[in-house]
Amino acid sequence: MVVVELEKSIAVEMTTGDSKPCKYTVMHDGEQVAEYETSADPRTAGGRVGLRNIVCRHVSDVNKNVIDERLSTEISQSAEALSNEFGSI
Repeated sequence: MVVVELEKSIAVEMTTGDSKPCKYTVMHDGEQVAEYETSADPRTAGGRVGLRNIVCRHVSDVNKNVIDERLSTEISQSAEALSNEFGSI
């Protein structure tokens, strides 16, 4: 499992899904607010945008641009762990 912190109170747990390659769990203030499985790898532009949209849909009062920037940064910094979890792109 790879966990990325987007803000002090927002984190996303990324792991291999049961029915699809990627499973994301969005946590806000320690509570699970969304969980879904997708074929969209977080290291691709489409996967990152989809994940950003899920975070923004389930966590009120977040700035979409800030979440997008944080996702880009955190995914880049977690590249090795993500490759271990999901394989190469």
